[in-house]
Amino acid sequence: MTLSNQMDLLYATIDEISGMYRRKEVSPVEVMKATLERLDEVEPQLNAFITVLAEQSLVEAKKAEEIFRKGEAAGKLTGIPISLKDIFSTKGIRTSMGSRILKDFVPEEDAYVYKALREAGAILFGKTNMLEFAFGFVHPDYGQTNNPWNVKRVAGGSSTGSGASVSAGIGYASIGTDTGGSIRAPGSFCGIIGLKPTYDLIPRTGCFPLSDTLDHVGLLTRTVKDNAIILEAISLQRFHYESIFTGDIDGVKVGIIRSLTDNVADPQIKSIVLAAIAKLGDLGAELLDVSVPFIENAEQIAIPILLSEASKHHAKWYEDRELDYSASTFANLKAGYDISAVAYLAALEQRRVLTEAVSEILTKVDVLVCPTFSFAATEKDPSFEQGNFDISSRTIPFNLTGHPALTVSAGNTISEPLPVGLEIIGRHLDESMVYRVAYAFEAATGGFKRPPL
Repeated sequence: MTLSNQMDLLYATIDEISGMYRRKEVSPVEVMKATLERLDEVEPQLNAFITVLAEQSLVEAKKAEEIFRKGEAAGKLTGIPISLKDIFSTKGIRTSMGSRILKDFVPEEDAYVYKALREAGAILFGKTNMLEFAFGFVHPDYGQTNNPWNVKRVAGGSSTGSGASVSAGIGYASIGTDTGGSIRAPGSFCGIIGLKPTYDLIPRTGCFPLSDTLDHVGLLTRTVKDNAIILEAISLQRFHYESIFTGDIDGVKVGIIRSLTDNVADPQIKSIVLAAIAKLGDLGAELLDVSVPFIENAEQIAIPILLSEASKHHAKWYEDRELDYSASTFANLKAGYDISAVAYLAALEQRRVLTEAVSEILTKVDVLVCPTFSFAATEKDPSFEQGNFDISSRTIPFNLTGHPALTVSAGNTISEPLPVGLEIIGRHLDESMVYRVAYAFEAATGGFKRPPL
């Protein structure tokens, strides 16, 4: 296999790889070996993985190869290499949470998503780097994950390694978590598809919690259809995803959240996003300006919920393990203990009001859109210290409301270039419409662009 052919293989879609398996044009073992070779090649620059399961994944690939050799029944994910954020329990496999405290933790049970992926035939080949306990900061023991578009910039957190690896052609999907934008950030920064589905559409069993109210399990892929294929396998709701991908959005009502779109300070980012929204109009969508009450206050609503719930989950270590946390993570845990029950309950009530407001608007439009972030990948992960959640002003509202939200690459800045994300938000349990709009845009704009790495 030549290098160019190997790269084409690594960047193929899940459907393409699955079809090649069935036609015996390539084997799961060959694909797994190519994936591991790509990982070895670029990992020194990316720092995307905490644990690599080379031997185990090759054994599983051999089993998948036998399934295709014998012509046995196989699903779309049979033999497909996939990674997991290192926040999901994997029986017998270290699960560190990107922390020093759990650096040697080996669970006795599997997380729901790992079980579901295995049952679908997917092969886990690695567990990805992440911000410490998914709380917004890199622990120095693990170091920053870098962006394949520019390794001097971050991949986006907290699902850092998941975004960087998928963008770099290391595996066909990665499962992450999103509490305030932690899937949509690496999706936007790395130029791939990142979906935070409807709250609890994917069970969180076996996923270490940050905030029970805001945590979502989601997924990162290079194409919209790949994303739907994975969601179909691991979510509680089944849908016929094939019918979604017609490219037709004629008459679909798209609500532009003006307060989150017009206030982007960087003219280059704003221009890219507005052009992407205009493209939806060119494709036949009806573009409507909308105003979402209270959405500008989303960070202030989320902070008491996130910080206090996170501190609860760390109570057993808080008194004795301060020096094992990164200083910034511990500062946030400390802040969580200063939040009163009154403030927490008031935030939950405000969350209910915001959820109702978003749901009401989504009775009048089919999806909402806005920039995913007002900036491209930065040199360091943006800081959440001292309650500064302004960086997530366009993502965290939908963690509060639980609506599905997907980021698709709107284009690249000219100066670097670096990807810029367009966020598409849908009704509860209407991932199908979100996918439909995202796919039409993806198809019209040429889809995933390979990074230079």
